[in-house]
Amino acid sequence: MSRSIFSKLVYTSVALVLLVSGRVHAEGYEELYRDHRDSLYQIRIIEKSSNSKSGLGSGFQIRADGLVATNYHVIAEFIRHPGKYRLEYLMEDGSKGKLELLDVDVINDLALLRHDEAGRDFLALAEETPRRGEIIVAMGNPLDLGTTVVPGTYNGIASGSFYDRIHFSGSVNPGMSGGPVINTRGEVVGINVATAGNQISFLVPVDKLAKLKRDYEQRQAPVSDFKKVIYKQLKDNQQHIMDNVLSADWQRRQLGNAYVVGEVVPAIKCWGRSSEEDEDNPVRRIDKGCTGQDTVYLADEFNTGRVEYEFFWLDASDLSPTRFYSEYERQMSSFFPGNRAGEDDVSNFQCQQQFTEQPRTSKEQAEESPVIARTTYCVRRYRDYPDLYDIFYLSLTVDHDNQGLVSHFTLSGFTRESADAFTRKFTSEIQWH
Repeated sequence: MSRSIFSKLVYTSVALVLLVSGRVHAEGYEELYRDHRDSLYQIRIIEKSSNSKSGLGSGFQIRADGLVATNYHVIAEFIRHPGKYRLEYLMEDGSKGKLELLDVDVINDLALLRHDEAGRDFLALAEETPRRGEIIVAMGNPLDLGTTVVPGTYNGIASGSFYDRIHFSGSVNPGMSGGPVINTRGEVVGINVATAGNQISFLVPVDKLAKLKRDYEQRQAPVSDFKKVIYKQLKDNQQHIMDNVLSADWQRRQLGNAYVVGEVVPAIKCWGRSSEEDEDNPVRRIDKGCTGQDTVYLADEFNTGRVEYEFFWLDASDLSPTRFYSEYERQMSSFFPGNRAGEDDVSNFQCQQQFTEQPRTSKEQAEESPVIARTTYCVRRYRDYPDLYDIFYLSLTVDHDNQGLVSHFTLSGFTRESADAFTRKFTSEIQWH
């Protein structure tokens, strides 16, 4: 047999195998949808005055008596304005009904609801974690187009976050939030929550839902005060983050004539860039920024649970002190908090400004005068969640004629005690050479 004929036979065989495999998969997905579609819901936020849809998401039944799971962010506006909205479900066959909100987990973006029609099909929660590379299937209602089935693969818990999320290689589109992701046995392994595009999506692990379900079953009653429950979850979460950050080994990295903080925990990622002096830019600048990759969703314009910090080194060899500081102030005049929050959610920032001193650390500089900085420290209070604040810190050194270091951090949703502990650690870690 000639080599070319053999190659054609191999190519034809592979093509037939792929064609048959694709047909088997398609039939398998169709069967999964057919077997479980009666457990799937479109979750609707209805604006009472107009009796019209204000928001849409997905959900699924997890118990025969009408217990339904979805994302917190799907029903968040109902919690904020219960007099303005009501919750409703719509099924594939066109039937609809009212939903009652029972419990929430804002940290893991989950909510439990209930309807009164007992006896419907429900999905079991998986007890085993999928293998990496295993096929799993996301279901939901993207863009109000009806139930969609999206196959992909399980890729483990995504690294680099304070919040556990499964990395799913499939497209979770708007409207699919809160829908189930099941294995080939029809068991829920995750809940649709977010997408980064290009077949990269994220799921809440099913064990988070299993815990929320157990908590509700032990209590055997709906939550009576959701803001109180959310406050406790936020406060516990900020303490968990701060404990991890403060107990970490804070590695320093050189930036200009200073040593500054780098990536202290895997959930905080750093970036950097630099620009050299030229005719259009008389100041050389080196930037280093570090931030937590995810936040906790509270509303469309209100998120929290973030740690971010950044540093900027500026120097100029030929500028007069007056001109350098003019350029220094211009470039550093646009700082703002990294999280979104509106006036209904937080108070105005209250700020204090003072000049601070920090000793130089090298033996050669031990006898020199300390580093002088103009430091601003601002806080704004969360209106619905007592003892939680956004903290904004900005420090600009002012002790040198043509060079300076800018240090900034924002903490969103932290107690004063946590913020004070972080501030002490943050400022003590900046060193000079």
